[in-house]
Amino acid sequence: MAIMKNKRILLAILLSILFIILSILVALDKTVAFDNYVYHLVTIKMSDFLTNLNHFFTFLGSTIFIVFLSIVLVIFFFIKKKKNCSFIIALVIILSTIVNNVVKIIIRRKRPTVLALVVEKSFSFPSGHTMASVSLYGILIYLVSKSNLNKKIKVSLITFLILIPLLVALSRIYLGAHFATDVIGAMLLSSILLLLECHYIDKKGLL
Repeated sequence: MAIMKNKRILLAILLSILFIILSILVALDKTVAFDNYVYHLVTIKMSDFLTNLNHFFTFLGSTIFIVFLSIVLVIFFFIKKKKNCSFIIALVIILSTIVNNVVKIIIRRKRPTVLALVVEKSFSFPSGHTMASVSLYGILIYLVSKSNLNKKIKVSLITFLILIPLLVALSRIYLGAHFATDVIGAMLLSSILLLLECHYIDKKGLL
């Protein structure tokens, strides 16, 4: 267990270094070629069907849905007398939101100038939808892994929960709401927070 905790801290440090490097490159506007290349790959087969599908995926990471799902989960665990799980979910979402907004204000990156299929007014880096979805679905993966569920059910649930943030991230690029580096930065930052949160949960014996 101690080895696992140390690995989490080391991984968090490594991801932090990668995030800082990416943030500097973004701030210096050195990722344009990469962002354009990824956008071209993601939108090369653009169609009405894919656009509608990506609107659905992006909804799964929207503030309205994330807040709604978080409240439902908090109430569910509270009723099940697992108050610590309710606390953990609330903590993860609150921290994710605060950190995301702080970094957005620091970097102050403007949104892409490509075809925008959704209207966004906040700064671009890091992606809020991606960060929220990685944070919420990521902590659910942690809770599922700690549960007493059947192994096959665990694997199925974890696979499903991994796919959602990935689809949300891709949808943000497809819809022209974010650069590829915005969603990569969001994944790195939310993963760092998750690793630290899981370390804190294990250290305090909350589960």
